[in-house]
Amino acid sequence: MKSALQFNALWIVSFFLFSLASAQAAVKDRYLFRIQDTVVGVHDLGQAQDDLAGLHCRFPDALLENWTNDGFRGKFKKVLDKLASEQGPLAEDQNSIIFLSSIRQLWKLLIYVDGQTVTVSPELQKSVMSVAGCPGITLSKGKMRDSFQRWLRVEVYLRSRYAPGGIVKGQDWREKRLQSITQFVESIDKQLSHENFW
Repeated sequence: MKSALQFNALWIVSFFLFSLASAQAAVKDRYLFRIQDTVVGVHDLGQAQDDLAGLHCRFPDALLENWTNDGFRGKFKKVLDKLASEQGPLAEDQNSIIFLSSIRQLWKLLIYVDGQTVTVSPELQKSVMSVAGCPGITLSKGKMRDSFQRWLRVEVYLRSRYAPGGIVKGQDWREKRLQSITQFVESIDKQLSHENFW
């Protein structure tokens, strides 16, 4: 009986310490916005930066890469460093607000595609995993990181919708596709509810 009580007391203390450590870790992340039930923080954006860099390395002609590069991907690291170190509200910094609004739209696209039936073929997964010299996208045992796989699914979705015949190397063709993607993302932005924390 005494050992059972000691075990229970140890379990309660361990659970309390784990909960406290988790709460402290969560406090260190700065939450930026919520889309439906998903809360996005600076840590999530940092992971997205790594994933998008990996996608760009493997598919320099990717539609997602071109669309994000036009708006904000090049500013990612600089703004992320600023967001991680800044204290207080961000509403006074217009550049951060414009960047975060663009990121919020990108995240809405990601959430929208999560709800669609998109198949990443084993052949595509294998070819993506075997590109030398690109940022790492794998976890243990050669499994593709889930966050990277989500962005890869967005690219597959965009290609199936806007380039079903394949990517054409023409400026006019690409500009029309990117304009269509922008209009599509703006329509998703209106459909999915959000709350800003800035």
